[in-house]
Formats: sequence, structure tokens, C-alpha cells
Amino acid sequence: MHRPACLPHPQRLRRLIGAAGACLAMALPPAPGHAAPAYPAPIMGPQTTAHAWGIETRFAQSTPCRVEMSINQTTFLAHMPEMIQAGLFNTQVTPALQKQIPHYLMNTLQIDVTPGFVHALFTQRGAPASCHFDWFYTAPDGTRHPMVGFDMTRAADARIDWAHLRFGDMAAATRNPVIDPRFDALVNQETVDVTIALGRATPETDLPPPSNAGKGAR
Repeated sequence: MHRPACLPHPQRLRRLIGAAGACLAMALPPAPGHAAPAYPAPIMGPQTTAHAWGIETRFAQSTPCRVEMSINQTTFLAHMPEMIQAGLFNTQVTPALQKQIPHYLMNTLQIDVTPGFVHALFTQRGAPASCHFDWFYTAPDGTRHPMVGFDMTRAADARIDWAHLRFGDMAAATRNPVIDPRFDALVNQETVDVTIALGRATPETDLPPPSNAGKGAR
């Protein structure tokens, strides 16, 4: 049974997320007129703040192509106020909610930044015909855990309308998607938790009143 490379989120829960362009810009390839770097070049530009927010990328090996992407959970949560200010998440992602749904939030971030990383690789000069991508996260206790993995081809990348990319567009183009069962279970449980929290929208959940729901969302 094939599953999407990125865990889905109900549309209602997407109110927590800010503009997709803010995340995607972390790894977009050079603008027209600028020479593309030669493969294998870093897929996360030096101008990005993603490093400070706990995101790292590296080539696990050059042949065959394999890219590892990771999120440091502690660093990621510590810089959540900056990400909210930058528009990646909206103000409903309060400190109380962050503690309740860290895996949900990390998964949401990887969904938004993955297309930029993939496209940055396949627009490099001499890019391979295909590559395998893996996401991991480092827990507060220092242990490393798998999140999701998938294969992507240069041909599939070329068929995507990158100028008008929508949330989730790339998932259909991936091959051999795998979601780690433990991570899957944690995200699913936290999805239930955030659904309940948003449904209640009471002071106990540290969420804004219903009149502010959706402010700053897509």
C-alpha cells in the first residue's frame, strides 16, 4: 500500500501555518541569470536562517545520490517565536501548544521545506537522474529518529509547476515513500491533540479567542 511521503494535515489544522513561500525560499535554486552550482553542492543556501532554526542537510553519499535532512527538536522549538514572526507559523502556535505537538510541528515544517530542497538539488548542473531523501529529527535527549523518506527523479521535478507550487503538490511525484511507524503514531496522536485544542479554543489551551482564529494563516 502506497502512502504519501508527507503526512497529511486536515485543512482546518492548516490554520496554524503561515505562508508557504517563507519556507520554500529556504532552498530555492538561483534566480534566472545566475549560474546554477555544480552537483553536489549544498541544497540549503548560506543566506537562509534554517541552520539557526535547527535544520541541517547533507549528502550521505554521492553515488547513488542520497540526501539526509534533519531537525534538531530543541533548537527548532527554541526558535519558534522567530518562525512565527517570519510567517512560517501563525500566532495560534503558542508556547503551551508547542509543548503539546512538537512532532506535528516538525512534520509540518518538513512538508513545507522539502520541495525547495528537492528542487535545489535537481537544478544543479550535472544533477543525477534520481535521488533518495530522508528526514530525521534529534530529540531533546540527543537520540536521532527517522521521520519520512522517499525517492524523487529529475524528470518528475521538471514536470512540477514550481512557479505556482501549492502545499502538497510534490507528494504525488515521489516514489517509494516511507513513513516511520513511530513518528507516524506520534504525529497522528498530536493531530488529535491539536484538533481538540483548536476546537475548545479556551484559555486552558493558551489559544487566542475564536474571533482571532485563522489570523496570519494561508
